Amino acid sequence: MTNVLTTGSCTADQYDLSCGTGTDLGTQQLTLLSALLDPTTRTVLRSLQPKENARYLEVGAGNGSIAEMMAADFGGSVLAVDKDVTNLGASPGVDVVHHDVHNGVPIGPFDLIHARLVLAHLSARRRVFAQLVEQLAPGGWLVIADVGVAAELLVAPEESDHAVWRRYNHAAYQRLGPEVDCDYGWADRTEVEMFGAGLADVAAQHLVPLARGGGPWTSYHLNLSLQNEEGLLATGLRREDLDRYRTMLTDPEFRARFFSLTYTTGRKPTA
Repeated sequence: MTNVLTTGSCTADQYDLSCGTGTDLGTQQLTLLSALLDPTTRTVLRSLQPKENARYLEVGAGNGSIAEMMAADFGGSVLAVDKDVTNLGASPGVDVVHHDVHNGVPIGPFDLIHARLVLAHLSARRRVFAQLVEQLAPGGWLVIADVGVAAELLVAPEESDHAVWRRYNHAAYQRLGPEVDCDYGWADRTEVEMFGAGLADVAAQHLVPLARGGGPWTSYHLNLSLQNEEGLLATGLRREDLDRYRTMLTDPEFRARFFSLTYTTGRKPTA
């Protein structure tokens, strides 16, 4: 299938399959995630009222959009780390470091630590989580955002698409996901983990976006199917099902819920 996804400076409302220019799937994924998730992330972070001139850690910084926002809105300094810094450029107040948190979390203390779509994809998530808590300054905030699987097809262009949807989701989330250490139940457990770690003021916000055919969420999932094509087919998913799934995502009649998204926040006690 021809890759029709492209990158650009689009908002979630503007993003479709032909927005912008470019061909790299990894860059496209980060652009889509910024368009889809940054507004909610900004709202969550601003609600915590971070203190001025604080020290921040952005784990899995992606294309740097949230690190740049924190530096611009809150002042202070932001340490942005990722194991792939290809899409991370220099910006005022942001220090970029090539680093895999599997090898340890950067030394704090940090007044706010943010990790979006990171821990659910780590085999050592509980160890990394404990290290993040350890590197919080007293009174500092930990913000974890991760996904769970909703997998609810609401409107299918054709009746047979329901079976295609089930087969694709089985391959993606019950076969391929666990093989690459994804834990789609982690997001729902993060609140309990924060309480168990002794954090205070713990709260969780659970979102289940509705996706329409040809819209930003379906563009994102089309991108994922392209990036993971080899692995999906290796699970036994049929080529015709994969092709039909991709066609379905572009149909204006299509409506579904793919993922749930949970933002969990907790504060390290001052005493």
